[in-house]
Amino acid sequence: MQRTTAVVFNAVLLLGLVPLLEANQCIGRPDGYFANDFRSCEGFFTCVRQTEVPGRCPDGFYFNEERQICDNPWNVICLICEESDEASGTEPNIEFFPIERECRKYTLCANGVGFLRECSAGLMFNPVSRTCELEANVDCEESVCPNNINPEEATLVPDPHDCARYFICFRREPLGGSQACNDGLLFDPINWRCDIAENVECEVVTIPPDLSECPPSGLHYIPQEGSCTTFFICFDGDRIGPVQCADGLIFDINTRNCRPRTDEGSQCITDPPLDIFGVQIKK
Repeated sequence: MQRTTAVVFNAVLLLGLVPLLEANQCIGRPDGYFANDFRSCEGFFTCVRQTEVPGRCPDGFYFNEERQICDNPWNVICLICEESDEASGTEPNIEFFPIERECRKYTLCANGVGFLRECSAGLMFNPVSRTCELEANVDCEESVCPNNINPEEATLVPDPHDCARYFICFRREPLGGSQACNDGLLFDPINWRCDIAENVECEVVTIPPDLSECPPSGLHYIPQEGSCTTFFICFDGDRIGPVQCADGLIFDINTRNCRPRTDEGSQCITDPPLDIFGVQIKK
């Protein structure tokens, strides 16, 4: 990988001023830091005295901010924020955009900065309505082989419908259908291998300590009091919304996402609280 590591340093910088996104990616960054340009998969900025100097990776490579290099496309989930005329002077501009070759993941753009989000199980991102909806209402052909694996190497990936099964992907196609782990084992979606059940987290549900607080930093979803179907987006302490879940969905306070009421464990803010066994306490 010496070639890809060095590519970013050999890429030709496009010097000069260009129209900036709503947010300066270099604020608070040290000189020499490479930051995402969310308008292009190949684009990046070199930070010089908190000023963005635009650059571009060579053809066939995407910019990987985490690794600070121009990288192979399968190592990067490209988050694109299209320029909008709807941005206001004080209130953050929040928009949702689809991701190429993805049915469940999408980009949430806040003032031109992209954040990776994912719909709840059983839902897909509708690029027309730009919201998570029931799979039956979304026209998207989903592949079990994700974008973030080398298409030229055989790779094990989890079966999204069964924790004890997996697929073998090669050249973006599954080989031989779903495969089963040995008896008593589950497929570990983090390390991509079969392992004993206590070492595998197939689905993690966390209950937030506070439902209505808008944290002072970061990106968060919080429910709207008295409503099962609407929520707010908190971005660096600012509350945006409310946002409406798609028809037939509720805002689940456990996963902080829109999902069907029929899903096991789903709960909206107006529901009675659960006891230690997960059963609703009757008032």
